[in-house]
Amino acid sequence: MAGLAAALNAPTTIDAIAWALAARGPDGAVCRLTGPGGVCLDLAVRAVMPAITKVVAAPEDPPGEDPPGEGSPTEADDNAAAEQPVAAIVVDGVASVTALDRGYLERGPAGLVDGGEHPYAVILADAERGELVLARNGAGPALYYARLDDGWVVASEPRALIHAGVAPEPDVGVVRRFVKSGTCDDSDRTFFAKIRRLLPGEAIVLSTAVSGPVRHPVQYAPPAPPPMDEAIWRAGAGERVGVLVTPGVGGAAVLGAALHQPDRTAPLPAFTVTMPALPGPAAHVPDVLLSLPPSAVRHIPVTASLDLSTLDAFLADLGEPVPDLGVYLLWTVARELSGGIGTLVDATPGTLAARERIADRMLAHYGVAVPAPLRGVDADEQTLAAILRRVLPPPVARLALNDSAGLPTSAQVVLALRDEVAAALVPPRPWSDASATVTALRRLQAGERVDADALLRAFLVERWLAGLGPQVTVPDAALVRPTTELPEIPVREPDDVVVDGGVWRRTLVRTAPVAAGDPLLANAAFYVTNLLTARGDLALGPWFVVISGKAVAVSQNRVEPVAGRRPGRLAAVLARLARRHRPHLASPATMRIAIDHCGLWSILGTVLFGRPLPNEAANYLPRSGAVAPADAAVVRPPSEPDEVAASLVAALRLALAREHWRTLAGVAIASADDAGCRVLGFAPGPVADATAHPRTLLSMALADNPAGQGAQRTPIVVVAQQTAASVERALHAADTPVAATATQR
Repeated sequence: MAGLAAALNAPTTIDAIAWALAARGPDGAVCRLTGPGGVCLDLAVRAVMPAITKVVAAPEDPPGEDPPGEGSPTEADDNAAAEQPVAAIVVDGVASVTALDRGYLERGPAGLVDGGEHPYAVILADAERGELVLARNGAGPALYYARLDDGWVVASEPRALIHAGVAPEPDVGVVRRFVKSGTCDDSDRTFFAKIRRLLPGEAIVLSTAVSGPVRHPVQYAPPAPPPMDEAIWRAGAGERVGVLVTPGVGGAAVLGAALHQPDRTAPLPAFTVTMPALPGPAAHVPDVLLSLPPSAVRHIPVTASLDLSTLDAFLADLGEPVPDLGVYLLWTVARELSGGIGTLVDATPGTLAARERIADRMLAHYGVAVPAPLRGVDADEQTLAAILRRVLPPPVARLALNDSAGLPTSAQVVLALRDEVAAALVPPRPWSDASATVTALRRLQAGERVDADALLRAFLVERWLAGLGPQVTVPDAALVRPTTELPEIPVREPDDVVVDGGVWRRTLVRTAPVAAGDPLLANAAFYVTNLLTARGDLALGPWFVVISGKAVAVSQNRVEPVAGRRPGRLAAVLARLARRHRPHLASPATMRIAIDHCGLWSILGTVLFGRPLPNEAANYLPRSGAVAPADAAVVRPPSEPDEVAASLVAALRLALAREHWRTLAGVAIASADDAGCRVLGFAPGPVADATAHPRTLLSMALADNPAGQGAQRTPIVVVAQQTAASVERALHAADTPVAATATQR
């Protein structure tokens, strides 16, 4: 694939972008145009045979006049005007430039997408309008674009834009989602906050007249994936084919399909990747290769290293993190190819996330196509075994069914690099909780079951950030120290309540305002530890930490601004009907958000027929006196409150002194208002058995909502049982508020 680049009103960047795309082509060409008002439009292409097509406007003869004589000043002026290009086009893929130019003249930007079967990417510099037009036909080569000062820059890879001066700030939301689930590259957002990706079947216009891209969507329906057996057969067809053979039934089926092609004459190159640094199956060659003759298969073993410099080179090549280890094995083989292989069939299983980016980089940097028939499909063993029996002899098929080799696992890699992983994951980040991550790493080392894939993805993100160089800007996620400014609303002094004959002291903890993406758990552990250090006698008996559910939800970015939202007539009617019995849905904007997240029929059942309120509809209404963003947004309920509470218990275990940790009864995520206190999530501490019903106890102890709902900024409450002397004093004090006795069940 070629390397395309463009710049609008950024005249000093095109050479830097073209240089950064050198891996995509040995030669380059540059075209510079001038638009209205002196706007600079630059195009560049890197390829084996780079070509930029210039569009020149034909001169028109004035009506009723003969052409001027040769050499006249008028003719010279017309010739100069005729030679001035009005547009220039660069294409990556198979497309007719004449047809593209005609389509653009007739239908505008959408005319650059012909909807045909050939995928391609195109950049058109329109000097008459002073605009750049980007388009992708189908799933053609990707294009990335970003704002740079008062102009725009475009390239086939995001790193080229960073080389041109775009700030490499990571997109917190994208990184958080990737670390949690491995999902990426499914929208126009990239791992870089300032860089966007052109979607398949899309055309956009970049100009200096507007701050953002002007989109021209083109109807595009991705082709349905073929059945797995057909995909396996197609992948191995053609000439100059090699196969990355993985252990087990899937790898053997892909290998057998490639061997079974009718035009196969020479021995098939079969690559295997082992990791000697990992003990066990990952260091063994697949058994299927042991019984195939050299006349059928030419086995080429490759060793994959866990050296950090190699891992960094891998991430630099792919540009952004990838979700699984199979891609690393594929890259290890691709970089060892010395020619003769045009298609390397990837037999690794896994997700389709980042598949488009992987295929683009492999073809552009190493000249090899990498079909992956086992990715993104439900490859059940029975279907693969049936394919295997059709394409390989029975003795060979039996070896594959009982293969002693295996792919390396994320857990093995994380444990092999545990010191490097631990050092990389200690710094607090806005997309993960460092304390919970380190705890998961310790549990993995102890042999417990944890999400090792998420740990590996978090580590890859850190190595990717380190590879961006010192210019990378990561949003500050350091622990926020308590404010020293006088609060607008004084913090309520500690007070005692009586629940079931026991006296419990409630101490409010002031924090900085919570914002979306804040490391709330690490901050909460810091605040609680400071409180107990200053007041060592507070936690002598069993004690709880209670965190506001709204604060947790805000930190999870579960915020829906109401400004500019049009709820609609139906939401307004339902909100009016819900006012008496469902106050959480009394606002039309809140009702609209509840309908969007829970479905209309579920909300109708709640409002009209009294059915239970769905958890996703228990929203927090905007309150004019609340801390932003809750003053102008609907805050949805926190996600997985039990897991959040458990993560804070793990964070406190690392942060607290031994004497305080031993008396912790638990952590709760709660929501309190005029209707009382509801415990949304709970996780036990070391002395959880000290109270019979901790959820009920905390609901009663915080029933009067001591933390308030205004600008108090006290989302943390420490509830600690008092000593016998304190109990005696509290029971006889006239001013001690007495809570209702919790019912024993």
